[in-house]
Amino acid sequence: MPTTYAPAKQFVGIANETTAGTPVPMTSTVLVDNFKPKDQPKFLEDKAWRGAMGTDSFAQIPGVATADLDLGGPVFLDGISYFLRNLMGDLSTTGTSTGSGATTLAASAVAGAASISTTATIPSGTVVQIGSGATAEVFTTGTPSGSGPYTIPLTTPTGGLVYPHASSQAVQPVTGPYTYAWALLNSGTGQPVTHTLTHMLGPTSTSGARQYPGAVFSEMGFKWNSESELFTWDGKATSWPSVVLGSAPTSNPGTVAPIASWRMSVGIGGPATGGTLISTVTDGEISLKREINPYFTGNGSQVPYVIQRAGLTVEGKLNFVAADESPLLYMLNNSQPQLQLAINNGLAGLNAGAIVFDFAKVAFVEAEPDGSKTAVEYSNSFKAVLNTTNAGGSGSYSPCKISVTCNVAPGTY
Repeated sequence: MPTTYAPAKQFVGIANETTAGTPVPMTSTVLVDNFKPKDQPKFLEDKAWRGAMGTDSFAQIPGVATADLDLGGPVFLDGISYFLRNLMGDLSTTGTSTGSGATTLAASAVAGAASISTTATIPSGTVVQIGSGATAEVFTTGTPSGSGPYTIPLTTPTGGLVYPHASSQAVQPVTGPYTYAWALLNSGTGQPVTHTLTHMLGPTSTSGARQYPGAVFSEMGFKWNSESELFTWDGKATSWPSVVLGSAPTSNPGTVAPIASWRMSVGIGGPATGGTLISTVTDGEISLKREINPYFTGNGSQVPYVIQRAGLTVEGKLNFVAADESPLLYMLNNSQPQLQLAINNGLAGLNAGAIVFDFAKVAFVEAEPDGSKTAVEYSNSFKAVLNTTNAGGSGSYSPCKISVTCNVAPGTY
């Protein structure tokens, strides 16, 4: 039999990088049905005259190199946050209260602190939420010390507190599911984490897999159609050129199922519940785009010095069955209402999952009536308006906040 490779056996893994562009082994399998990597080396042509009747180059000299990645598939709530972190960066984490063991901070805590001081002791191995709102964080505790106030080590995730916390803020034992709220990162350099993507395809010698380190996402798009589709996403990224993985990776997919689009609810002028729930939206899409640019320097290396992120823009489309002229009036009146889109898996307890797109303000910039079908429809386009309501713990402005609820341990993303 000749040697061949079955595409059905391929899979994609992901891992957070400590140093941008330094490949790391995959820590999670991300479930996609499309992954198209393309190494993009540049070649410099020698066209110096040599007395020959030809206009082709006399030599192709290797220049700098990157790789382009296209990927996507159904939205899996336990994996989509890897990509949202890469694109947006700002995170607050909340858990489900256990209903007991609550205490407060006995002293203020600074960002980076590896322990907190509390008025009551907390047993080792307890998962606690510190603070609330945009600066909420969740940690697993270590062995307490002291006789009151008590020193409580923060063991997982490593790296200590992301945000400062004032004295008397709540410290509450929590369990899953957890909600990860993503907003635009505005502190520090404004550059979120990078990722290594591992592609097990088959032909690569020894391992069968190539890695794409330093991946930086420039686009994420979400789509749904209530009649006929799953809730799906697609994305684009630029990375360092691929490298060969030394040993074969192992696929370890989760058990979370994708979500049918009919579960999507839309709220205009308020949340996607109660009096602001709009029941006439048939389908839609959300597009997040971030300007990125690889910079190359004279440092003896073909790979980027940095793949720099710039601004983030968010826009989308909604298609309505016309019950009245409201979709048209959103545009004509320039009302710029709150827009919320929420979809959940319909399960309870630890299996409950959801994703909520919250826009404090959107501008509807197009509203096109369609009278060619069995019912009159409107096709609307909107653009997110930067606002402080959707901003995360890093402050300033954000175009939206995207919250993902799932039973994945804090520190995974």
